[in-house]
Amino acid sequence: MSQKIVIIGGGPAGIEAARAAAAAGAQVTLISEGPVGGRAGWHSLLPSKVWLTAADTAGLTAESPTLANGAAVQSDAAAVVARIQTVKESWNHYQAEQLRALGVNIINGVAAFEAAKTVVVKNGDGQETARLEADRIIIGTGSVPLFPPNLKPNGKNVLAPRFAGKLDPLPKSVAVIGAGATGTEFVYLFNRLGVDVTWVVDPYGVLPVFAPQAGELLAEVLARRGVRLARGQFADRIEADDDGVTVVLANGEQISAEMAFVAIGRRPDLSRLNLEAAGLSLGEANFPAVDEYCQTAVPGVYAVGDAAGPPMVANRAMAQAWIAGQHAAGANPPAYRPDTVIAAIYTEPQAAQIGTMQGDDLQTVRVPFAAALKTHLQPEHDGFVELASDSEGRLVGGLAVGPHAADALAPVAVAIQLHAKLSDLASLYGAHPTISELPFMAMRG
Repeated sequence: MSQKIVIIGGGPAGIEAARAAAAAGAQVTLISEGPVGGRAGWHSLLPSKVWLTAADTAGLTAESPTLANGAAVQSDAAAVVARIQTVKESWNHYQAEQLRALGVNIINGVAAFEAAKTVVVKNGDGQETARLEADRIIIGTGSVPLFPPNLKPNGKNVLAPRFAGKLDPLPKSVAVIGAGATGTEFVYLFNRLGVDVTWVVDPYGVLPVFAPQAGELLAEVLARRGVRLARGQFADRIEADDDGVTVVLANGEQISAEMAFVAIGRRPDLSRLNLEAAGLSLGEANFPAVDEYCQTAVPGVYAVGDAAGPPMVANRAMAQAWIAGQHAAGANPPAYRPDTVIAAIYTEPQAAQIGTMQGDDLQTVRVPFAAALKTHLQPEHDGFVELASDSEGRLVGGLAVGPHAADALAPVAVAIQLHAKLSDLASLYGAHPTISELPFMAMRG
């Protein structure tokens, strides 16, 4: 008899869990607060990637000796915003139709537990619209941004990633607060699109979850392109008026700009789920602990993606969701392995990392991006690929900074999954000339 599975959350994690469970023969209901796509598909991840595509295009134009003189290219913000709406509607409609074709029942509303296997759905007015009993429940509610009271967006000249679809017109100048993945990407895109950028980098540095050399190289490249870095200080507050903003740092330094952009962190969105009714306690971590199949301490209840805590990376969320969906449906998927998830920063150059790069018994080998002919076909070829292996020569990690760095680490993910040694793959050669040659060069030492 097929399992009845309820999935809470209509973003990338919820969608992937629904696909996986339906493919394994389960009866699946997906509860999405808004249209399928979630915050990632409508307000943050997808809109930012459209802007990043525009920034990449502007960069290629600016750096081409036949198209421009090296100056930044000002993008048509209205055209990009219109493009965002088009892509959002087409992509999220496509995903919803895919789910319906698999037999997934989609319900709109806000879900909360009434018991471990009972979920109540309410509309925006708080009225109950559905009550569902399930054999398994998967939580994939994503995350919401963190804003200290003195750094809150106002929707006018103090913005955050969720306003990416409304950046029309672009400001003449911006102070970006935050040097994690999102902050770094927006620094890059603002700079590439001709905005004067000051970057507030706190004492944790640029890309603090990456190996230090990745953030250092990316900061160096962006500084070379004109980004001003205010390093080593937290932003204390933002003072905003009709003439612009002033970001006041902890040491009293003041940064004036037309706009401030705040991207300093996120937390799991769990507060409306009434988890206590399901018997699920979060503890000090503020997110549920899960096992290798994403099961929580409550039998039959799973948590995936941002709802299961950091790292809050979309492909990690989707990987967990596929495993949880399959497992909840009664299939036998492999256990989730965090060391096979590539974390990527979609700047140019990109930064990407997988697995473990530091340890007393690890050996590392590095090749510069300049070792590949492909990079010499472009004006800039900063970067490197670095691989880490254990005492037996098995690949355990990879780090790359350069054009298409995330793609360069794809074979490393496969190697880690299969416990392969560098010597197992050293005889392979990527198509020439491409970036795919670089990891195999590194494997040859």
